[in-house]
Amino acid sequence: MLICKDKKYQQICDLTHDGALCSKQRIDSINSLVMQQNEKSVKNGYAALTQLDTYKACLENSVLAQSSREKSDEVSRYFAIANISDYQNKIVIETIGIRPEINLWLYQKTGNTDHWESMVNGVAMTESVHRDVYFVMMANASSRSMDEAKKIAGLQLARTELLNELNPDVYEFYVRYHTNKADNFRAAVWYGLHAEYVENTHGINNQYFKLYEKMKK
Repeated sequence: MLICKDKKYQQICDLTHDGALCSKQRIDSINSLVMQQNEKSVKNGYAALTQLDTYKACLENSVLAQSSREKSDEVSRYFAIANISDYQNKIVIETIGIRPEINLWLYQKTGNTDHWESMVNGVAMTESVHRDVYFVMMANASSRSMDEAKKIAGLQLARTELLNELNPDVYEFYVRYHTNKADNFRAAVWYGLHAEYVENTHGINNQYFKLYEKMKK
């Protein structure tokens, strides 16, 4: 990669394994780490953490699948795997301020409820929140009350400028919620939106009317 010729990003490139396997995940990781290094925002930090998770998982699977490869190649992969966690800790420390996404990542790694509470408090304090946070909060609330989950879905909806930026599960949740409430009209509308923005099935009105008429019968 050309970016690895820049000494400014030497640490990032040294962190990764330069073998042929997991090359896409490596490139995606380097790009996300470069963005995080240049701007240590919560958004960039979370993107880097999750991308490193994907890269590490690929490397771990590759080590198992490629045990017959040259020893030096295996050592390089093991080195990268061992150091990813340390670099992730560095990212967490560098990311300051209101950071619900970082606390979500920490909670998923540790199960520590302090991180969960910090995540929830962070959502209330800032409007720019990654959709993964809403999804996890909705799933948690759904186990207790669909109405409680709807409040979280409504919060995400109110803060989302474009419908196609919503988490796909939000569409499915609204279809399920309104169906359970016997509100076939709204269920059909959300089904149509799901078809348009998630399934990429054009003709939202056609999808909507077909389902609505079926529900009425």
